[in-house]
Amino acid sequence: MTRRRTNKRIKRNGTSGISTQIELFHFNPPISFEARDGRGRTLKSAEEIAVHNRAAALLRFVVKKHRASRLHYDFRLEWNGVLMSWAVPEGPSCCPSVRCEAIEVADHKIKNIAFEGVFPDGMPGAGPTMPWDLGWWEPLPGYLDVDDCFRNGCLKFTLRGEKLKGNWMLLRRPGSCKGGRRQVWDLVKLPDSFARSMDAPAIVDEQPNSILSGKSLEEVEREGKAGRTGRKRRRSETTLFKMDE
Repeated sequence: MTRRRTNKRIKRNGTSGISTQIELFHFNPPISFEARDGRGRTLKSAEEIAVHNRAAALLRFVVKKHRASRLHYDFRLEWNGVLMSWAVPEGPSCCPSVRCEAIEVADHKIKNIAFEGVFPDGMPGAGPTMPWDLGWWEPLPGYLDVDDCFRNGCLKFTLRGEKLKGNWMLLRRPGSCKGGRRQVWDLVKLPDSFARSMDAPAIVDEQPNSILSGKSLEEVEREGKAGRTGRKRRRSETTLFKMDE
């Protein structure tokens, strides 16, 4: 079955800079003058309120690097109050000639967008996870009706992340929604100034670490397990792509 989306309002993006502005990923709805933010702090200046409201109009994206039963990348786009999600086994490629398999999975909660740590044994997706890239996205002209694009199986969009930039496409593979539990898409880099050639280093190899902490996945796992020393561990459910809530 195809995804059903009802929200037709298109939100516009800002610029990147997530490593120094992660607070923008936990913003509140637009506010009026002399309102208070989520911490109860009074917003006094028009400029401060304008910055807050611009943040509230952004569509966010995240790429998680996650090792459950195997290593994969979770590609997620904010839409209609959730993170629409695809599991990308080999990770994204900046080479336009490479079609990266993207397996559609359940929507995720936005509140966990920047989570970095280890899901303990017994939880779905048990294992280390980290935000490999964070940023904002918006549909390209001609693809502004995002809900219709998902129904038709093709969305072209711009990413403004720390690692992934420029124009991209999600294209559903023909016949993938017939008889299968999960729809399979291709995540493809479109030709532009951010595209790489086939002989260029793969971006997942060139920049393997967390965009927030700079840690490797092994470091995240080691520190996460150290923090759970002495806790009783439950048997893990070995399923490839699970929700990491």
